[in-house]
Amino acid sequence: MEIVKKNIILLGDGATGKSSLIRRFVTDQFNDKYMTTLGSRVTKKDVYLNHKGVQTHMVLLIWDILGQKNYPYTQALSFGGIEGALLVSDLTRKATLNSLKEYWIPSLISVTGSLPMVFIGNKSDLRNDAEFWDAELKKLASNYEPCEIRNQYFLTSAKEGNQVESAFKELAAGMLMINEKVRLTYSQFIIDKTEIDNIKGAADRVIADFSNQFGGAGNAGPVLERLILEVGLDIENPTKKELVELVNAMAGVEEKFKPQNTVGLNRAKRLYLINMF
Repeated sequence: MEIVKKNIILLGDGATGKSSLIRRFVTDQFNDKYMTTLGSRVTKKDVYLNHKGVQTHMVLLIWDILGQKNYPYTQALSFGGIEGALLVSDLTRKATLNSLKEYWIPSLISVTGSLPMVFIGNKSDLRNDAEFWDAELKKLASNYEPCEIRNQYFLTSAKEGNQVESAFKELAAGMLMINEKVRLTYSQFIIDKTEIDNIKGAADRVIADFSNQFGGAGNAGPVLERLILEVGLDIENPTKKELVELVNAMAGVEEKFKPQNTVGLNRAKRLYLINMF
């Protein structure tokens, strides 16, 4: 059985229930004691997906970060290798929905470029206290291309467990679809690991792919030089962290002239290659 490892993140204002959603999904437990998440916390969950009759074992590394808006640089450090996001709002506070649009999504995409996203309206068990419902959530989700996501929004209850597993698994399925596209569409790019000796070889392939899509080395050269300097990439001895930052910077450039889905797919295939090491 194939094993796929993916980094996902939950984003949204404080007290929207992000940590409770993770706890419900991972352990099927709920704790209504609220505690501000300091820094970031990573939880692992194994998910088994059946796609076209083939079962895939996906290991989700779930990032839960500080939900306060005045820590943008601390939060951005967690965005680098993220491949999918759950955008969490609190149905009893419409301001949390606006925050997704005005702060959390721009902050994430400015680092990662286009990627699969699922929108969550949490605390559906508090229907009588709701300030918005599915229509508003759907409207916000429709502003962003689905990027292989079939159902972009869910009304969840971390307390009762409603739709929590469905939301996580929908995101996982969307990332699996991108994985499949990466391998089918770019078979000449994603080659057997034995054909690349080290991370430096992966860096070479990533840079070459970007150059090819940018119109050749002549056109891409000045842009690449700037990006490499910005992320502090050591060409002679590149690290995985530096390469992830370079891939994200490439996505930021490409989103200015390529469709979102193409940008997301390019980012996914480059991360796929880097993650082989």
